[in-house]
Amino acid sequence: MPPYFINTTNVLEVKGQDKIIIDLSKATPQEKIQIKEKVLDVEFDEKGNILESHSSEKTKQIKKYLPKDKDEELLRFYRDKLNLDMYKALEASLIVRNSFGNFGENTDELKWDISRKYPEFGNNICNLVTQGYFDKDFKDLYNSMLAEEDFDIRIYQQKVERIVKSLPYIVFVTRYKSYDELSGEVRYKLKRLKMYGTGKLRLHAFTKENVSTTLIILDEYKADETILIEVEINPSSTVITATLKF
Repeated sequence: MPPYFINTTNVLEVKGQDKIIIDLSKATPQEKIQIKEKVLDVEFDEKGNILESHSSEKTKQIKKYLPKDKDEELLRFYRDKLNLDMYKALEASLIVRNSFGNFGENTDELKWDISRKYPEFGNNICNLVTQGYFDKDFKDLYNSMLAEEDFDIRIYQQKVERIVKSLPYIVFVTRYKSYDELSGEVRYKLKRLKMYGTGKLRLHAFTKENVSTTLIILDEYKADETILIEVEINPSSTVITATLKF
């Protein structure tokens, strides 16, 4: 007689050496959630039936575009510099970038998974990774902060988190955009934010060149009495956060 086991809630039934039967009709709503999170990547309807899923295709997509080579080097850099959730979101976002950027595949389901798992910043970090900010800008931020005598990795982690979470309300000043592009982006976002009553726009820049460009952009608004400008800049002028309040 083959080994036979029924668990205390009669949800899982194990038969033989390699066969598991899951009786969803006997599972409580909480157990269904646990089964979905721990065992299956599926969705249930109100009656407990499994909805049609593309999880197998998604799994193949994830395996195919797992971070390699240059991505692994990037992950090694951030492994001890980001909190665990942010690091995992970065790793997952690299799969999205590889899938979409190199091969043009549909990444909607992968991006939705990241947003669902990390609702505070998942979508933002995915966009930042796709745009290359973790390849350059956040590295520049780390190296600039590292040069300070009182450097604390926790401060770096907190700064990255604030930037990622506030993405719709920030402008990155980077050498990869012309001054006119950056100035136009600030004007556009200010107009949109004023329209929706958000109240502030932040400018971030790392490296002396970008800090200098930020200060020039701020000069455009010094005469505007409807805007209050607050500036935080480190002693070596390599990191700046400017807030335009209105």
